[in-house]
Amino acid sequence: MPTLLALLLSALLFLAGCQRATPEGSRGSAAPSSRELAPLPPGKYGDFPQIFADVAEGALPAVVSIYTETDLEASEGIDPFEYFGMPGGPHRESGLGSGVIISADGTILTNNHVIEGATRIRVQLNDGAEYDAELVGADPPSDLAVIRVKASGASFPAMPLGESDRLRVGEWVVAVGSPYGLSQTVTTGIISAKGRHNTGINSYENFLQTDAAINPGNSGGALLNLRGELVGINTAIFSRSGGYQGIGFAIPISMARKISTDLIRDGEVTRGWLGVSIQPLDPVLAEALGVKDRRGALVGGVVPGSPAEKAGIRRGDVITRIGGLEIRDANELLNHIALLAPGQWVEIALIREGKSLKFKAKITRRDDKRVARLDEKRDQADARVAALGLGVEDLSSAVRNDYGIVPGVSGVAVTAVDPGGRAEEAGLQEGDVLMEVNRARVRNVREFQELLRKAGKSGRILLLVNRGGETFFTAL
Repeated sequence: MPTLLALLLSALLFLAGCQRATPEGSRGSAAPSSRELAPLPPGKYGDFPQIFADVAEGALPAVVSIYTETDLEASEGIDPFEYFGMPGGPHRESGLGSGVIISADGTILTNNHVIEGATRIRVQLNDGAEYDAELVGADPPSDLAVIRVKASGASFPAMPLGESDRLRVGEWVVAVGSPYGLSQTVTTGIISAKGRHNTGINSYENFLQTDAAINPGNSGGALLNLRGELVGINTAIFSRSGGYQGIGFAIPISMARKISTDLIRDGEVTRGWLGVSIQPLDPVLAEALGVKDRRGALVGGVVPGSPAEKAGIRRGDVITRIGGLEIRDANELLNHIALLAPGQWVEIALIREGKSLKFKAKITRRDDKRVARLDEKRDQADARVAALGLGVEDLSSAVRNDYGIVPGVSGVAVTAVDPGGRAEEAGLQEGDVLMEVNRARVRNVREFQELLRKAGKSGRILLLVNRGGETFFTAL
């Protein structure tokens, strides 16, 4: 009997256990048991499952769609009427982009290519309200522009500005814009890289790269961090199809802030100018110039009378620091100098022939027309040298070592001779030193080019050549 009672009690306990294991609302069914997952703990940005929605909710009122109209003459673009035997004439072209409100008076930051050439600009807010807008200023070299809503007395929600320099690769970001006209589109991704340049998109490039989906129409829109702050202006995509392929570029707000301030205040951008031409520092050059870690920008030329020349900077120097900023490459130097205020004194650290030196330079204002003239003059001089079929360089210690040129010999070194060119016909060889042009002494490449320019008027070029310590004349 006790054995029977024990069996009955065991059976009852077993059934009770099964009942407790059966999920609520499914008693008697054969469904497997389940357990409720614990909620995710909040991260340092708050409740992570909601953070993107919170960022989007705060950002959408300050992101606008931009619609443009451009009146074109018959010769601009393709006139479809010409294909039907009808006379061509003026026509209107429409454009689409995005923008970000950065002040309560309706001032909007966008890309220059969104509004360039537009005869009418119209913006639409996230609540559907539409306004005409006017151009405040544009800066094609950076592809940034500022427009302002025509609504006297109105107040608009403005986007807070963040610090793009503090972004880290791998950090989450949110993109907001109007891809393909689909206004108020929100996408997410990460910062894939920083400091992207040499893309051929702008003259001044320091792009943030992101995999947040960006498509045509996103241009001028917002790239935000998870605090809801504007850290970039979405500008371009890398694509073989014309659509999103995981690589987008945004102008960092550190650059856009200074440019937009200039445009709002003056209608144009004021950039600093040092007066050097710079080039990347590859491993071979770095070793030859005594730079161990390949960081810095190589000075390829110094403009006469420029702040750089007055400070004592020379061709062949490697600039490694400007003020408190370490210069990693030529692009960083270009962008940093451009953001400096004219009249500002800066300390420049550099490496010259393996030695660390420091100089002080007073930055002046960049005159784009003057720089363009200098570039044209340099290109013409380079073309004259190229027409002779040779390349020349200053007699730096690295060049002297490469060609065994002894101290005391002055001039320019021949570093390249084109087969079949005029220089080869005259008997010139790599390693020769050109000491004179038409009996005038040569001390550097700049003087050599200037003497060639003068010689070009007479068509006669007499060269004094030093080869292995022996001198002789040859004519071109």
